[in-house]
Order: sequence, then structure tokens, then C-alpha cells
Amino acid sequence: MKSTRALKATGLVLIAVVLGLLAVQGSYAVWNKSVGANAGTVQSADFRVSLTDIGSQRDTNMTLTDGTAATLSLSTSPIGNVIPGQSTYAGVQLGNKTDAGGDFTVLATTAAPIITNGAGSQLAQYLELKVVAAQTLAQCNAATFNASPASSGTAEINIPKAGTGAFCFQVTLAANMPAALSGQTATVAVPVTVTQI
Repeated sequence: MKSTRALKATGLVLIAVVLGLLAVQGSYAVWNKSVGANAGTVQSADFRVSLTDIGSQRDTNMTLTDGTAATLSLSTSPIGNVIPGQSTYAGVQLGNKTDAGGDFTVLATTAAPIITNGAGSQLAQYLELKVVAAQTLAQCNAATFNASPASSGTAEINIPKAGTGAFCFQVTLAANMPAALSGQTATVAVPVTVTQI
């Protein structure tokens, strides 16, 4: 009895498969044809973005040879101590040095600054950083920040292939900074991200 049921079930499945193939006009043809391919040339492109400090004019690749992100210490202008109630300026130039073919514009973006105290310091809360995108490092001065809407967070700039752009930073020490904090240190870090657009 079991074999009769199994035989009926097998028959029903076979009929369903045949009906399915007839409905879609299926084929069991096997193609056996080969075509030769000519050898081509594949060339890799170098997605390289350089960072240049306003003070040293030294180029650093944004990504180091070991694949880690570069860290660039920026010089400020004028060099010297930051005075309460006043600002100092720094900048970084980004260069799109890719060797990829065709149009290769990149978008550089700054993230929110991270201000941290040095050992035993309480200075960070009295520092303010503003950023503005510019065409050259020469624009990293008070006039640029007075003329342009600066951001306390992010800025962005499009940089064409073989072109450059800059981010200018204004660091201001609050006028109400307590005299007891004189000589203390803080670090300002501004992450920069570059993507192809």
C-alpha cells in the first residue's frame, strides 16, 4: 500500500514538472562554444590626498603607508601664546593628487572638533574653535573669518583632480579664563574625511 502511494506521489510530481516546463517553454540544451579573449591592460589608480600645514609647508599623505590615518600638528599664526579674548589662526591645505583617469573630484569634510585638556589642565572649556573652507592657506586669517560664515562644527569643500583646497581654523581663548589656568595646555583635534564624488 505504501508503494502505491509513493508511486502516485512520484507521478504527480512528474506531471507537475512536465506541465511547468511546457508552460515556460524550457529547454535542456547545453551550449558548448568557446571564444578566445584578447589580453587587456589593467592599471590601478592611486587615491592620494595630501595634507600641508600652514607653517611648515610640509606635505603628508592623509593615509600612511601602513593604512592608518595621518595626524598633522598645525602651526598657528601668529606663533606664540593665545591671549584671553583673542584668536589665533591655523590651516591645513588638502591636495587631490590622484592619478586615476577621468574626472576625480573629492569632497573633504571636517567633523566636530574634539577639545581635550592636557595633564592636570582645565583649559579646554575656555577654548572655542571655528572652521571655514577656503581656496588657499593664505586666507587663514581674521579677515576670512570676519567675511565668511564660520562654523563651530563642520565645513566642506570640493577639490578637483590635481587641485587644492584649505580648511582654516580660528582658535579663541575666552576673555573670562581664570588667571590660575595660565600656562596650562589643551589639544584640539579636527577629523577630516575625504570621499570621491
